[in-house]
Amino acid sequence: MISRSVTGISAYAVSLRLLPRIVKCFYSVPVLRDYQQDAINACVDSIRQGTKRIGVSLATGGGKTVIFSNLINQLREKYAKGNEGVFRSLILVHRRELALQATSTLKGIFPDLKVQIEMGKYDCDIENTDVIVASVQTMIRRLDKYDTDSVNLIIIDEAHHSVANSYRSILEHFNASTAETKVPVIGFSATFERADKKALSMVMDKIVYHRGILEMIDDKWLCEAKFTSVKIEADLSAVKSTTDDFQLAPLSSIMNTKEINEVVLKTYLHKKQEKSLKSTLLFGVDKSHVRSLHRLFIDNSINTDYVTSDTKQAERDDIIQKFKNGETEVLMNCGIFTEGTDMPNIDCILLCRPTKSRSLLIQMIGRGLRLHYSKDHCQIIDFIGASNVGVVSAPTLLGIKSDETEFDDATLEDLKEIQRDIIAKQQKIDEKLMSLFKNNETTMETVSGRNKSENWIQDANSLDLTLCSFDSFRNFTERNNSFPADKEFDEASETIKEMELLMKSQYPWVKFASNAWGLPLQGRNHLRIYKEKSEDKASVLYHLKMYRQLPSFITNKYADYVPKTIVKDASLWTVMSKVENIINTLNSNLEGQTMKYQAISSRFSKWRHSDPTPKQRDFVTRKLKKIYGESSKDFMNLSLDDITTYTDTKMTKGDASNLIFASSLAPVYPLKSLLRILGYQKKRSVMK
Repeated sequence: MISRSVTGISAYAVSLRLLPRIVKCFYSVPVLRDYQQDAINACVDSIRQGTKRIGVSLATGGGKTVIFSNLINQLREKYAKGNEGVFRSLILVHRRELALQATSTLKGIFPDLKVQIEMGKYDCDIENTDVIVASVQTMIRRLDKYDTDSVNLIIIDEAHHSVANSYRSILEHFNASTAETKVPVIGFSATFERADKKALSMVMDKIVYHRGILEMIDDKWLCEAKFTSVKIEADLSAVKSTTDDFQLAPLSSIMNTKEINEVVLKTYLHKKQEKSLKSTLLFGVDKSHVRSLHRLFIDNSINTDYVTSDTKQAERDDIIQKFKNGETEVLMNCGIFTEGTDMPNIDCILLCRPTKSRSLLIQMIGRGLRLHYSKDHCQIIDFIGASNVGVVSAPTLLGIKSDETEFDDATLEDLKEIQRDIIAKQQKIDEKLMSLFKNNETTMETVSGRNKSENWIQDANSLDLTLCSFDSFRNFTERNNSFPADKEFDEASETIKEMELLMKSQYPWVKFASNAWGLPLQGRNHLRIYKEKSEDKASVLYHLKMYRQLPSFITNKYADYVPKTIVKDASLWTVMSKVENIINTLNSNLEGQTMKYQAISSRFSKWRHSDPTPKQRDFVTRKLKKIYGESSKDFMNLSLDDITTYTDTKMTKGDASNLIFASSLAPVYPLKSLLRILGYQKKRSVMK
């Protein structure tokens, strides 16, 4: 009896001694996916070769926390013995959710590691820890407690933020701010683009591994995405921007309307019934926008909740958990769930927040692509405005302009196929153009019947071709190499009509988007014409608007201009006639008043043919070289010297004025168009 009792106690004691091993076995290191180990190997190899400030670019949902947790352990096992057993890692994060996620993953996979948090109320005991997970905001205030040699490895989560002064100050403290650092600095991000264009080379010397969304979906590590675009009556062209994205207040004033919110609701209800949606994440512009949509959805008996920066942490955690449990049907937010929150059950994303930022769009889309047993794909619904100068959408990530076609349930493979078709079509156009150039047969009869042959590409004014007709000219060349002099104007294609009416107008119209033209008036007041599809999508409408710049003494945080619709008509001729009447009326009625709309001058004014001012020439040259530097391969064999030659010898004052005006409306499109024209002209000259 005693013996059995002792034996029982001994067995219990043995089980206690074995418990750590059992726990360790239970939390054994998971088998890494092939690409995860490849990313770790790339980092280790780079460090061994001496490049220590490195980045890993991995699509959202790729398991970057698992990767850097295993990387920390592998580097620790490799270097700790040579460092008297000490190998301390610092993980820098910028959000509480990221800190908790990293801590949980590390403790779960490697329970022997001593992991502590440096954040808010959590105060890390440096000497008694292997891994410090620190919020940047807290770390910058507590640097004094850390010796400069107290960490052996620095991991930066969401590293596209790492150029910020706070990160750089921390790196400088640990002598890790230059390429000569002894402490490896490894950044992880779904995208290494920054909205403010600060160079990531300030903190990263090399991206050693990249795996994007397309590859992850192809390899079945992320779920399929199906894209639907919904056109809404939102003109974003007058919305102010900061760096490369919209200011939120003016963007919200455009998006947060009863009409647009109703479109969002109806679209959701339709897709919900069609696709049996259960867990939808909505991205709004700001708190006001989210609250308006929340009220609308609740009023329509949809179980909805929302999170903003005002939501207390405990309440936020509860809301997220209910959403994960399926208790909440639609979860809305503004700027909260772009990074760091894992909600794999999301089967639909409503993008109600237009953006110019590729990285932000990728982050938003990525929220819905994690694998989950309840879904085989995620529905991405993008609400696209009538004018999208600079706006990025899912198609634009693949090089497809959002106004080229509309999508419904298009997968990424479908979009890639569309992209391939566009590229093939463009190649055919280029081949035909080059064939025509080589044979010196590119001629065209003017629509007005003057029967004057013109070598458009070589002899026409570059700015005229760029800002008014180049896209149309390419289409024209593909379909009609010449236009019969006896053909009636009314029978001509819309393309030819646009070329004739806009290029031959006495006013200096400029093209600032694929479907938009502008006419400068006094000051920064101007007219715009947008080419839009009719409601039934069977025809085209031309939408004429006047944009009045607000006086400087009026403080308006929403926009620089007040737009006013003048006329919508299927006939561009009718619209242009209206322009003539407007300018004549304004010139006669508003003479001498503060807000005059008098046109700058006729296209044929003498000053437009004079030399540009040094300031104009410097501005245009700098802008063109900047765009060229970002994507020089797009402009054939054009060189920086060709750009200088153009601005020094060929550009007129009128050209410069037109280009500066166009780039004030759209910073990239007109500049790229001009560079393409110059590339074509150079190639034609070489082949002569």
